[in-house]
Amino acid sequence: MMNELNKAELLTPEPAPELLVEERLSAGEHDADERIDRNKRRLFGVANQEAGAIQREIELAEQALAEQSLSPAQVIADFIRQSSAGGSIVAYSLFLAPPYSVSATDLNCIFAEINSDEAYTDIATRQGDKDSYYFSTDTLSENYADMCVLVIEKDICKTIAQAVRFECKTYPRPYKVSMLTHSPYDFDPQQIDAAMVAFNTHPDYADIRQVEASNNEPYLFSERYMSYGKAYGLCEWFEIEQHQNP
Repeated sequence: MMNELNKAELLTPEPAPELLVEERLSAGEHDADERIDRNKRRLFGVANQEAGAIQREIELAEQALAEQSLSPAQVIADFIRQSSAGGSIVAYSLFLAPPYSVSATDLNCIFAEINSDEAYTDIATRQGDKDSYYFSTDTLSENYADMCVLVIEKDICKTIAQAVRFECKTYPRPYKVSMLTHSPYDFDPQQIDAAMVAFNTHPDYADIRQVEASNNEPYLFSERYMSYGKAYGLCEWFEIEQHQNP
């Protein structure tokens, strides 16, 4: 029996060396393919994770932009605030003209929102004879805004009279005429002289009077709020006495 088994083993041919080499190469290629597949899967996984992270970043950026986008009311309110910070009021008609070209219907809705929203409580309006004007009370006083309205609408007599009355009532002191040549008025001497003539003849300005210090510096005052004697004493102090008695 043993002899038969030994004979069978002896008779069984061994694989040719070429076949062994091919088998080993085939096994090696299979292992290599598996490693490549694993690497591909790993790379694809990383790529998918990076793509997902990028997409999330895009979505977050879009959300941030949406939150930062301003409503028409915010845009107009910010423009008014910036103008006020620069010393200017803004006319309603400005937004109707290019480059803004907002329709009157839309503009009325926008200002209705501004007037009703607590976020815009600093936005105030003044009605002139020719237009409505807006400003921010955070940076401009109401009196200054009133003066700007009158200057814009070129009502020189009313502008000067209101400035003089405000000065005499608020501080009280007479108003130095040379101040009218500075901002926000920027009147030239001829305009001021013409207003002086109107003050002497027009009943609406009967309270506006002129007084001069001893150095001939002219001032204006309103008899509604101070007498000639008080106005003269104050302008004399401003021009002469305060320099003699520092």
